[in-house]
Amino acid sequence: MKHKVFAASLLGIWLSGAAPQPAHIAQAAPKPCFTRQDLLARSPGFLEKVYVADGAKVKPGDVIAELDSRLLKAALKEARAGLDAARASLALAKDAAHRLDKLKGSDSVSEQELFQVKVRVDQAKASVDQAEGAHERISFQVQDTMIKAAIDGEVHGLPQALGIYLQAGQSLGRIEAKGTGCRATP
Repeated sequence: MKHKVFAASLLGIWLSGAAPQPAHIAQAAPKPCFTRQDLLARSPGFLEKVYVADGAKVKPGDVIAELDSRLLKAALKEARAGLDAARASLALAKDAAHRLDKLKGSDSVSEQELFQVKVRVDQAKASVDQAEGAHERISFQVQDTMIKAAIDGEVHGLPQALGIYLQAGQSLGRIEAKGTGCRATP
């Protein structure tokens, strides 16, 4: 029985292409990695707050700094109001189409009127789509004012002064991770 098990394991190794490893040879330890995340401003703005000190340890998702987002938040309110108005216009257009559709068989409504109300519904749908896109775009811009850690590590090179203006893509500092099991910088 022992010979059959041994033969089966050798066959499995041979089929997989792996050479048998003697039990006394230890596997090589994983090499330590060094990963770095540049803390980049995703949108332009003035540095409003820095939440961690230079040398602080952070984890993914920790907020490192924040850019002034007051103008973007005002634009988000405008976009939300535009979206609400577009949705209300769509509701009115759909209601008008429904009412005229009920009169379709009678002489009280023409084919031209039915066509026009359907066009208004399509235009209102397009306005809703456009307003949703504007709202979503500005929501992302507001989120981009938060500079967050994507890796475990230590923060280095943060500015000491608030109020400096950062261009989109400008570095605010970096996070350095040392050790085993590091993942690649996103």
